[in-house]
Amino acid sequence: MTTTSTLTNLREVGGPGLQDARPRTVYRANTERVGADAYPPGLTTVVDLRRDDEAARVPHPLATTDGYRLVPLFDPSTVESGARAVQLEEQYVDWLERHRAGIAAAFRAIARSDGDVLVCCSAGKDRTGVVSGLLARLWGASIWAVGDDYAASAAGLVDRFAAERAASTDPEATAVAQRCVPETMTTVVRHVEARWGSVAGYLRWLGVTDTEVAAL
Repeated sequence: MTTTSTLTNLREVGGPGLQDARPRTVYRANTERVGADAYPPGLTTVVDLRRDDEAARVPHPLATTDGYRLVPLFDPSTVESGARAVQLEEQYVDWLERHRAGIAAAFRAIARSDGDVLVCCSAGKDRTGVVSGLLARLWGASIWAVGDDYAASAAGLVDRFAAERAASTDPEATAVAQRCVPETMTTVVRHVEARWGSVAGYLRWLGVTDTEVAAL
């Protein structure tokens, strides 16, 4: 069992400066076997978007804290879209409705926290990327800033991606899964705004209340 001292894909949601005037900070991260000191001090809530089996295989280092919440984004009652959604942006757009219950639960968990929050999944890129991108846009980040924040995961996952490529038996699928460019998340945001008018409109469609949207 390997333990590292740092989280390579940990940062504030939305990029530098976006949250400076906000009363609390929401962070995004990957999940690794690290010590508790690898995380920002004073976290009130951890929203872990991984599946139950992922959390069992690599327990979150903060899983024993009072604020830890396992909120799987993927709905186990649905099947993935497979060949109908090949590129990541297509997959993410598919998730907006296929996994709407998990997305709603994640946003509710963030809204109900009264302090700093960490949102995480395995790599901190895909599930965390969708939640983070929508949250940053809700706060008023430009679509370009949302895309840049998503793409910033590429630098933090260099070693992880190299190990995945070395072990992969399907290089094409691995390349698709590792793609990390601004256009992926800007496509998702544009879809949300074309379909529901705004991120707030999408959240209300999910069933997130006006009070919860305001708290976000």
